[in-house]
Amino acid sequence: MDTRPLYGGAISCPVGNSFLDVSNVRQVPDNQEVFVDMDTQQSLIIELLEPVEAVNEDIARFHFQQLADDNEATEAHVNSVIKLDSKTAVPRLPSDTTIVHMLRGTQKVAKFNEAKDMAYNTVEIRMAVVRLAQVETDLVISINAPILVAPGSTDQATTAANVEQHIEAILSQLQVNDWSLFG
Repeated sequence: MDTRPLYGGAISCPVGNSFLDVSNVRQVPDNQEVFVDMDTQQSLIIELLEPVEAVNEDIARFHFQQLADDNEATEAHVNSVIKLDSKTAVPRLPSDTTIVHMLRGTQKVAKFNEAKDMAYNTVEIRMAVVRLAQVETDLVISINAPILVAPGSTDQATTAANVEQHIEAILSQLQVNDWSLFG
């Protein structure tokens, strides 16, 4: 994994070497950094969002449901949500004002324009929600791994075995280099 600059270098974290920056291929919203692994079809999305009014594990559940809505998922299931110790999970961020939740779930989604062909894939999603209270921001990191692929889809089924290690590595090295990014 290489440390990559995000948001013009204001944030940095490690990203798997096989993950390509999607902004080199298509338009990506300013509040997102998007990477895709062309071999496994896994995607990594890092978003800066306004904090939601939910508390505790409902913070992660809210963002997961928002992602399901954005993905036009036909099914969305949360398997687990846990609160992580911010001192160990994100050691480079201020632990007194940072809250971290990790969610594991699945969604049934179609890739791009494959919905018309009913090619809905089951995608495992690992999501970390890092609430940066001091700058009123929810930093949402999600890795999507297709685990069950529908006939007619261009995706390939993969295992989500390394997804948890990848998201933990991102969290452990996540660093804000320029807090003025948040206004």
